[in-house]
Formats: sequence, C-alpha cells, structure tokens
Amino acid sequence: MNRRLAAKASSRAPATRSSPTPSPPPEPEGTPLVSVDLAPISVTYGIFSRLALALTVGTLLQLAGLYLFGSGFLLTRLELNDRSTCGAYPGGGVAESSVQNGCWHEPRYKRAVFVVLDALRFDFAKYDEDLAAESKRAGTNASVPYYLNKLPVFRDVLRDQPGHGLLYQVRADPPTTTLQRLKALTTGTLPTFVDAGSNFFGQVIAEDNLVNQFTNAGKRVIFMGDDTWENMYPNAMNESYPYPSLVVWDLHTVDNGVLTHLQPFLKRPKEDWDLLIAHFLGVDHAGHRYGPAHPAMGEKLTQMNSVLVDLFKQVDDDTVVFVIGDHGMDPKGDHGGDSENEVNAGLFMYSRRPLVDQNSDTAARLRRLVESESNMDLPDPFGYLKGQRTTPQIDFVPTIAMLLGIPIPFGNLGMVLPEVFMVASASESASRNLLAATRTNARQVDSYIREYSTHRMAANMAMSELNELFSRAEELHSLLPDNASDDKVAAVYLAYVKFTRQALVAARKLWARFDVPLIILGSIALLLSLACGIAYGLTHWGYRQTPMYLAAGTGSIVGGLAAYSGVLRMLLMHFENAGDSATETPHEMVFGIAVGFMIVYLVTSIYQLWQRGGGITYRLPSMNVLLGLTLFIAHAATPASDNLTIFEDSYTTYLLQAFGVISFARAFTVKVDKIRDQLVTYSSAFIFLTLLSSFSTICREEQDPYCHPTFYSAPHSSVAAPYTILLLGLLVPVVTFALRRVLKSSDNDNAIARTIPLVLLPLGLSVSAVYWALDTLDNYHVAVAFLNFAEIKYWWARLGLLACGTSSLYVWLQAPNCVGIDVVETLTTQHGVGKNAKPQQRLCFLGIANPVGGSYVVFLSVVYMILIMFQKPMGGIMLSIGFLQLLCLLELLHVWRDKVDASSGDRLASLQKRHAQAGTATDSHNNKPPSIYEIDALDSSWTFFHMVAAYLLGARYFFATGHQSTLASIQWDVGYIGLKELNWTLSPLMLLLNTFAGPLLFALSAPLLAVWKRPLLHRTEARFARQLGQGVLMYLGMVLTSAVSATLLAGHFRRHLMVWRVFAPKFFFSAIVLVLADVVVILGVGAMVLPVKSYASYLRTMKQLGIIK
Repeated sequence: MNRRLAAKASSRAPATRSSPTPSPPPEPEGTPLVSVDLAPISVTYGIFSRLALALTVGTLLQLAGLYLFGSGFLLTRLELNDRSTCGAYPGGGVAESSVQNGCWHEPRYKRAVFVVLDALRFDFAKYDEDLAAESKRAGTNASVPYYLNKLPVFRDVLRDQPGHGLLYQVRADPPTTTLQRLKALTTGTLPTFVDAGSNFFGQVIAEDNLVNQFTNAGKRVIFMGDDTWENMYPNAMNESYPYPSLVVWDLHTVDNGVLTHLQPFLKRPKEDWDLLIAHFLGVDHAGHRYGPAHPAMGEKLTQMNSVLVDLFKQVDDDTVVFVIGDHGMDPKGDHGGDSENEVNAGLFMYSRRPLVDQNSDTAARLRRLVESESNMDLPDPFGYLKGQRTTPQIDFVPTIAMLLGIPIPFGNLGMVLPEVFMVASASESASRNLLAATRTNARQVDSYIREYSTHRMAANMAMSELNELFSRAEELHSLLPDNASDDKVAAVYLAYVKFTRQALVAARKLWARFDVPLIILGSIALLLSLACGIAYGLTHWGYRQTPMYLAAGTGSIVGGLAAYSGVLRMLLMHFENAGDSATETPHEMVFGIAVGFMIVYLVTSIYQLWQRGGGITYRLPSMNVLLGLTLFIAHAATPASDNLTIFEDSYTTYLLQAFGVISFARAFTVKVDKIRDQLVTYSSAFIFLTLLSSFSTICREEQDPYCHPTFYSAPHSSVAAPYTILLLGLLVPVVTFALRRVLKSSDNDNAIARTIPLVLLPLGLSVSAVYWALDTLDNYHVAVAFLNFAEIKYWWARLGLLACGTSSLYVWLQAPNCVGIDVVETLTTQHGVGKNAKPQQRLCFLGIANPVGGSYVVFLSVVYMILIMFQKPMGGIMLSIGFLQLLCLLELLHVWRDKVDASSGDRLASLQKRHAQAGTATDSHNNKPPSIYEIDALDSSWTFFHMVAAYLLGARYFFATGHQSTLASIQWDVGYIGLKELNWTLSPLMLLLNTFAGPLLFALSAPLLAVWKRPLLHRTEARFARQLGQGVLMYLGMVLTSAVSATLLAGHFRRHLMVWRVFAPKFFFSAIVLVLADVVVILGVGAMVLPVKSYASYLRTMKQLGIIK
C-alpha cells in the first residue's frame, strides 16, 4: 500500500466525477490523489478508419512511384529468340577450317564432363606452396585455413602431368547468384542487377544455350545435382537426377546423390552420354551455414578432392573435363554481390591427352598473345590479374562448344580460350587453328550485336566503333597470305580479340544503361506522394475536414485516360534515350492514375486551406523541431555520398549519440532536481545503450580495412560465438524487469500487463534462447554423435516458438486492458482542523494516465518477442538492447513533454488557462477551442524530436542485427527455422522478419510514442486521436523522405562507378523499408483500436456497476 500511495497522482483517480474541465498536466511524483472526469468516453472509431484509409492510399501512391522508378532503374536485358545452327555459319559464308564430324570448327573431343563445384572460390582451387612449406616446417596444419590447400589434385596434375591441365581464375559478372551464373555458363550472356531476384523463383531459359545445342546435335546430355538446372531446362536432358538445392543446412544430400549416379555413368558405355553435368552443392552450403573458416569446409573440400582424383582416373582420351565454380563467396560464406571474393571463381580443365601444345616456341608465342590481350587498355582484367591467368567466366561457353564441335549459342559474348586452340590440327598450324577458331567466335559475336542493335537504339549507337574494329579485323584477315608468318597471323588474331573484348565491354555498358523516362516518371510520382503526405498532415488531419476524395478520384480517371490516349508518350519523347524506353501502356496508366489523383488532391487541399481563411498559424520552428530536423536531414542525406552510405552503420550511431548528448545537456537547464535527475539518468542510459549497439558489426567489402566484424565468432565464419548464447539468456530477466518497471511507473501493471510480462514474455524469450543454443551446439558439432540436432530444432521451433508467439498474441487480443482498481486510505479533515483528520478508504483507478499506451507497449513486447525468434544470437542481443532503448526513449519523452513543461511552464500555464476560459467556445472554422493548436504545437514538438530518435533507432538496429545494404548480408539460413525444406510463403516471411526487425519494431512504436502516458478521458477523445495521427504521420513522413532521397540520388548517380555496389542496393533496401513501415504502421493503428475499445468498455462496465456515478 505504501508503494501505491507514493505513485503518481495522474495514474489513479477516485470513483467520483468532477466537473468537466480539461485535465491538468501531470504533477511531480508524490502529490495527493486528484479527481478527474471518469465518465464513459465516446470514441468515434471512424477517426481511426479515416487515418488507416489515408495511410493505405498513401502506400498505394508510393508503390506506384517505386514501380515506375524501379522499372527504369533495375533494367532487364532483352532476350532474343535467335538460334545458332550448323547450317548457318555466323556472318554468312562457310567455315575455313576443315570440319570433320563437327560444326563451324573441327572438334578436339567427343565427350565432356562438366563438374560445377558451387561457390568454388579461386583461392580454394589454387595451391599455396609457401603456406604448405610453412606448415611442413612447423609440423602442423594449424596455421592453414580450412579453405586452403584442400584441393591438391589441381596442383598434382599441373606438376606431374604438364600440359594435361589448365587452371584459370574466372571472373563472374554480378549478381553472383547461382541461377544467374548457370545461365551465363550455358548461354554466354550477361545478367543484370534485378536478375538476382529470380534466383529463388526459377526461370526457364528461352535463349540459345549449350544444353539445347547438344541435344539438337543428337548428343545425349545427362544431369545430376542442383535442381536449379531442372528449373532452367525442364525436360531438356536425356536423363536427369535433380536434388533440392535451397536447403542450406544440408551439406551432403545433393553431393551424395551426385556420387550415387556419377560413378555408374562413368563406367557405362561411352555411347550412353556425350555431356555429363554434375553439380555439387556441399561447398556452397558449408559456406552459407558455417563460413569458409570452419572444419566443415575443410571436410567438404577434401571430399571433393577425392571425387576429382577418381574422375580424372576414369575418363578416356576423347573426354575433356571442366571443373568450375559458378561464383565465389565472401568471408562469411555468402554471395550475390560483386566483391572480389564473390566474383573470382576457379576453372580447371583436364584431359588424358595433352590439352596444350608443349612445344616451347608455341608456349612462348601463346604467352605473348595473352600478355598482348592484357595490355589492350580495356577496363576489365583480361589475360592476367596479379600474375594469375584470368579470364571472363563466360569464355567457357565458346570454348566447350568449339572443342566438341557444336554451334556457339547465338547470344554468347565470351571468347575461346587460346591455350586449347593453339594446337596444330591435321590441316593447319597451331597459329592458324587458333585464328580460325577465334574468327568464327568473333563472327558469332558480331552477328549477335548486330541483331540486338536492331531492337535497341542504344546498341545501334555503340555499333559504329565495333563495326570499325570488326571490319579492320576482317580486312587484315583477307590480306593474310597462306604462307604468312606466325607474327602476322598473331596480329590478325589480336584484331579479332580486340573486337570481341570490346564488344563485351560495350555490352556491359549497354545493359548498365537506364530508362530515363521511367526514372523521371517514378521520381515525379514519389515527390508528389511526399507532397500529398505533407498536405494531409497540415490541411486535413485534426481539422475534421474530409479531403475531396471524389474530386481526386475524378482526377485519377482523367489522368488514366490521358495516359491511355498517348499524351504522355508524346511528352516522353523529349527525354534521354526515349527511343529505347521500355515504357509501355501499364507504366503510362499507373503514372496517369496516380499523378492525376495527387495533383487534384493538392489543388483541392490548397483550395480548402484558402476557404478556411488560412487555418494554420505559421511561426518560427521551436528548438525541438530545429534539433530534430538537423538530425533527420543529416541521415536522410546519407545517399548523397557513397562514403556515408558505406559507413551508414557507424553514422547512425553518431547521430543517436548526438541525440543522447543533446538530451543530457538540456537536462541541466531544468530547475526541479527530481526531474533533472530523471532526465540525466534516462539520457545516460540512452547513450550507453547506443554504445552497446555499436559492438555488433557486420562488414561490407568497401569498409575494409576500417571494419572488424563481431557479429559472428570470427571474421570468416557464419557461426555464432558461444558467449552470445549466455548473454541472450541473461537479457531475459533484464528485459522483463525493465518492461515491468515502465508499466509500474504509471500503475499499468494490471490484468494483461501481469500475464504477458511476467509469464509469456520471459517464456517466449527463453524458448528462443534455447533454440539458438541448440543451433550453436549443432554448428560446433557438440554431442552430434548421439543427438539429432536438426530434428530437435525442427520440433522445438514448431512447438515452442510457434506456441509462445501465437498464444501471447491471442491473450493480448482477447483482453488488452491494463487498467486496474484498488482501495487506498486517505486523510480527510473537518473544518480545516488537522487534529480532526480521519483515515478514510477510497476506491481508486490505476493506470488512468496511460490506459492505451500501457496496453500497446505490452503488445509491442509481444512483437519484439516474435522478432527475436528469427534473430541469430548476436542479433537477438542487439534487438533486446533496442527494445530497452525504446523503453528509455518513451520515458525520456514523457518527462520532457509532460513534466518539464508542467514544472517550468509559464507558456503552458497560460495556454491551459486560455483553453479553460474558452470553455465550450469553438473556432467556427476549425471546430476546436482557439488555443488548443498552440498546446498541440508545444506537445508535438517534443513528440517530433523523439520520433526522429525512433526513426534513427530503426536504421541503427537494421545494422546491429547483422545486416548491411547488400545482398550478401542476408541471413538465408533463417528461412529454414521450423522447416525441413524451403516454403515459398513462410521462408520469405521469416527472412523479412530477420532482415528488417529493427525498422519493423520502431515503425510499430510510432503510434506508441504519440500516445504514451496520455490519459483518454471524456471530452479529450478527439485530441487523443489527433495526437495519434500526428505521431504516425511524422514517422512515416521521415521514412518516406528518406526513401525518396535514396531513390532520387540513385537516379542521379546512375553513372557513378559505385552505382551497383552502393546506390542501387541502398535504393532497394530503402524501398522495402518504406513499404514495410507503411504496412506495419497501418497495422499499429488498427492494433491501437483494441485497447481503446477495451478501455471504453471497462468504463461503461464500471458505470453500470455503479462504481462511477
């Protein structure tokens, strides 16, 4: 009882009804009980519906802008349906070389084995002799990383069988996702950035490709391994043995399946197959699950070494073997981006008979040719890179095609590898044979570029230089005498090489071009959506004035009809590359409908504002607004600099520290000691928690050497450190205690605020911690001999995580009220004589000062519990720190907004007095007491300042939970929690909850900040709803402004060197955050209705029982 007597006066009320005057601001703790009006409230739920409708319309308009901009910025390449055939030599005419049982060029081999070691990074394939010698001297392999020197078979062939093997570093064009790389390895084409999304949804390859060329030539194609091939080429193989490829935690099923079929096929009659494709996935999955620096990686590479040793022994002289990595992997084992580790893969070629001419003169000429290619002043590394033979990965396509005598796929942009064609044939010298193969290859590339240029104006513009190069090479070839020296033949060869490589460079530039008209249309739509949001907040929300939706709807119809009639298309012809624009009728219709709606809405808003006689009193912004805008603009301008974007994780930390320091410094201007102490405590806690969040880092390549990753146990690992499990468990009571303390501060620890924080929340957090403990034990192979961790985790997630999450949500939804009732003793006096004071029991309500905020923070704790279930241990720790920081921010806002103004407040007192004197008088224009605007402005300035901090916290905890604005930082394995195989509904959802947990949590907190510790009493319902809308619009306005900034600046920097590494991913992630924030805030507004309804029902029940008079 003593604790309750010391509680805040605003948190309780006697069951007597006072005069209907506005409630005074909260007083310092320890004041006597006060009487407030507890008449049942009258809430018009249409206000919430009106807000939700406005937010939904805004979301649709933003989606329209993002769709248009993305269609122009994230271009796809035009795919041609042309096919190469044996009967049509590229460029017309016939092939020069004598072709026996082949096509275009005499084949050297009858069969090929194509082995794909998924994610075979080049350094995995290259043997480090110095490291081996060092470990031999030391007498231990402890100094050798698990991913190095585990494939000695390549070194052994090069050393013991010179001329029978070739090792290349091949460079994959990003995005380095498996489907895109396999497509390139079979078609010879280049992907675009947006193609990365199709990696997870499959894509039937319609372009000319090696598989179809083999089958069209009557050759038998056998496949085994990654089922991506079956999705790309359904029913194209003569025999196919696919295995599921997206179960990243399974290192062995696919590989064991390949081995089951590989050996039998090698022993079958050679007539049974001509191309044998074996795609192993274990190396890739070991990287995703553990990272390269893990014993599992060493074991998998060692297994692959044994497989290749056996394979090389079993092939015959008419078979060539290609072992290739489709891409590499970053230090954590992931891929998808364009870092050096991701694009550098290995290619090894092997043959029982010599692959290359071992004549010393031939070898010397060949080296000079490759060096000449390296010195051609081209932007990409051709020939040699840091002393290592390096070539584009797509050079594999024409090489295997011509070695086996099939046509090169029509869209190929690669070039034959000279080493395997600098070999004398029955009718030609080595130099002539190489020239013939290269010329055929160049003519095929020329045919493709010419055909493509007829469909795309930009390609036609690039043809002049390429035509000149090709014509020059053809002219030199025509002048070459039959008895020409090797040097003259080499000069003609290099002319074809220059054309082919320049065509590849031109194609990369061509497919990096942007659809400027669509970019401009999207930018206009997004800017107008931002303007509409501002107009709605200033003109309509809170003024009980409905937007002219009918007029705006009419505008959308007119805009759509104008777009359909072709007016927009005529206007677009004035923009850059308009002739090449992919703008189609759907784009025009979306733009016309959206922009027509927004323009009419803005015009009618201005009209309504004028009709109201101004309506808004313009004044200089307060100090809170200026400080908040400074912090917000500093972050929203991040995309203006590639360095700020690269180091955004650290930048957000500095901005949050600045917020904490500002709050800390301003605390010393408060005169009331108790309030000042509270502000110092909360500000210090906020600064400390921000500092803690900076200890979790995940690095992107561009941050090297200034970033040291700490999210996982080691820089080259994807496994959590064991200590993180302990910290995750220790944070359970800390979070529970903090939440209970915050609820008790307003006496909201009643009903549902007891059940969830005391029971369900700690239970759910504990179940989550146990799941990740099991996962960590599994990753470290602890007790795996007698425990099936995969099965245990599956059922623990299915039963534990699912039960805790759903039951907590269900309990809150059923009874979200957290207001209580209690009996306290007070002293009453008679005739003012203190000695006659008598104790009297009075019935008091608890939690009246925060009836909605208290319930909503319990709901938010349930959401936090669900989000943490999909965070890896360090991510869970960081999200817990983020939740603590949110609680701290709420208390800071309460003290600044309610206590400081109330204690210092000449201005607030004057405003309250004016408002009280106004009584029921209202402004005829605004339907509100005349000075309530000024009270709201004073309140909203504090709300805005702290809403900026919430926005920055959302950005900060995106990074702290182990993410960057790069595809490689996505934690794919989270998509398998509680699943045995990929689920196309649940897996993407879990990945969204994992990746965007920070932005989701703090976007959902926006409604809470607006109404935290705000009483909902009779005659204050409209003001409560108005404050809720203001807070929500503030937060979404900041997210939208940030997304618009990222979008416009991505368009502006589209020719920047770092566009695909920095600006495009920033736009991509900002767009997702915007859409998610829109959705969860709408859900948050809907969730806010439940505690309001529950509280209103509670008051009606109290009145029916006679407790309230």
